[in-house]
Amino acid sequence: MPSKKSSSGLTVDPFRGVRFPYGRGTLSSAMCPPYDVIGPDLARALRANRLSAVHLELPRGDSSVKYANARRALVRWRADGTLLQDDAPCFYLVEQVFRFEGRVYRRTGMLAALGLEDATARRVLKHEKTLPKHKADRIRLLRKVKANTSPIFGIFSDPGRRVRSVLDRVKRRSPEATGKDTAGVSYRVWRIQDPEKTRAITAAIRSKKLLIADGHHRYEVAREYWMKTRERGADRILAYLVAEEDPGLVVNPTHRVLENAAEVRAAARRLCRLQGQRSLGALERAIGRARSPYAFGLVDGGLDLAVPASKASGVSTRFATEWLARRLFPGVDAHDIVYCHGSREAAREARKRRGVAVLVKGFSVAEIRKAVERGGLLPQKSTYFYPKIATGIAFRVFR
Repeated sequence: MPSKKSSSGLTVDPFRGVRFPYGRGTLSSAMCPPYDVIGPDLARALRANRLSAVHLELPRGDSSVKYANARRALVRWRADGTLLQDDAPCFYLVEQVFRFEGRVYRRTGMLAALGLEDATARRVLKHEKTLPKHKADRIRLLRKVKANTSPIFGIFSDPGRRVRSVLDRVKRRSPEATGKDTAGVSYRVWRIQDPEKTRAITAAIRSKKLLIADGHHRYEVAREYWMKTRERGADRILAYLVAEEDPGLVVNPTHRVLENAAEVRAAARRLCRLQGQRSLGALERAIGRARSPYAFGLVDGGLDLAVPASKASGVSTRFATEWLARRLFPGVDAHDIVYCHGSREAAREARKRRGVAVLVKGFSVAEIRKAVERGGLLPQKSTYFYPKIATGIAFRVFR
């Protein structure tokens, strides 16, 4: 059950992680992406490794057996020593080094146990609506496995470097584990067990609000499960936390591809001023320069910047993805949209489907916060924080 200290503020605690033994290079074989970005081909490749986290995160089999398969793997691995549990509660400092658009970034965060009680929930800011089918899958896994297999991704403000200064001191030591994930992102991991350091982190983050960057489905499922069952150990969720000020925090829009190209273009002509562009790169630059927060790109054989006219009313969040959902293609089921993380990927997908790519204008973390505070949840798949945090660094088991 939650401790007395969780009666107010944001509860972020160290935990006794269940993990593969650490060592140089060991993370490479253990890690897998989170479930929602593992396609069939990658799943087959990962499952060929019998000691991959994929066997817990996205287990083999149909819905009648796959969750039981994950449970059996967890029990077996803990019994035979494949997985061990830390003796003392830890924060797990995670550094990722990656390349994005020709630049090298270094992102530093930590794995922690985030409280699910009401006081903490009031300080957790969700920014996207969820899809029922993903929630149904994750609740079935949670019920069977009794563990958080992959972390949600949360962002907090740390302008005074109270948390980051502690993490910087820890990074002076040699890392305890290293490796690369399937996307080529390099990882280094340190455990933070020293009570003085863990208390400093907990105290510094207590007054903060947390923006969920990724993992809305897992957060909602975990909170609903805890509120319904009050099961021992289910009162926390595994979370990867990063300071908003971290120079390696990269957030991108999620572009949309729809098959009803003629209808979308007709709506764009009715609502917007269209300006033809000579190349995809030129279109990307034009979207970035446009002053309207709702400006977008159309790629359907043609290349056009679309800037909503004054007659096209705005939306309460003043955020592009909500305007697109409400004004450009209202009534389209979110499940019928293909979501892409890059403009070139979206253009290729539009050609393949003989549809239209709608390229979304970029934004900052601060703009996401403001949008949610102004108008509530944004449409599904509004943002994409790159890179994802891998599964398999440490699991959080209920008991």
